Amino acid sequence: MGRGAVIREKYESTCSGYDELYRAEQYEKYFVALKRVRPRGKVLDAGCGTGLLLEYIASQGALEAVDSYTCLDYSQCMLGIARYRIGVLCGQDRCTALEGNVERLPFADRVFDAVYSFTVLDLVDDLWSAVNELIRVSRGPVVVSMLKKLPYKEELLEAGAQILGVTGKDVIMRVDMLRGV
Repeated sequence: MGRGAVIREKYESTCSGYDELYRAEQYEKYFVALKRVRPRGKVLDAGCGTGLLLEYIASQGALEAVDSYTCLDYSQCMLGIARYRIGVLCGQDRCTALEGNVERLPFADRVFDAVYSFTVLDLVDDLWSAVNELIRVSRGPVVVSMLKKLPYKEELLEAGAQILGVTGKDVIMRVDMLRGV
């Protein structure tokens, strides 16, 4: 079984308790990131999980600046919860949830005004493929989080990523200036 399949299986089996286990940790990352890069226009949440970022944006009154919101995740179970959240917070006319892989995004070039990807780069098979895909689909900022302890965060920093802030476990970075790496 490949790494992607193992990760998908893990998230499929734990998705019902994900929010309870990780909401506070994720909200801490969102607070750090969104005070520096506010969502606006067309937004992509790449690796959306259960849609906690959408919930956070709505709770902060920032959803009115968002024209469309796309949740993308690898796990059908997580997407099911995200779709419920979309129905409650945003509606199908403005928000959508799609299955997909951040290393092969199913979007045209430069279609999103802001791209967020929290706790995803830690899990990909090819860091640079994922980063380049996130950059490719954005015409604006690309914000990612990664565990502080991971060695490839240094690769991103050496390539010119900008640190937006840190949390207990993670570093939040802006990587859109790395175009063409």
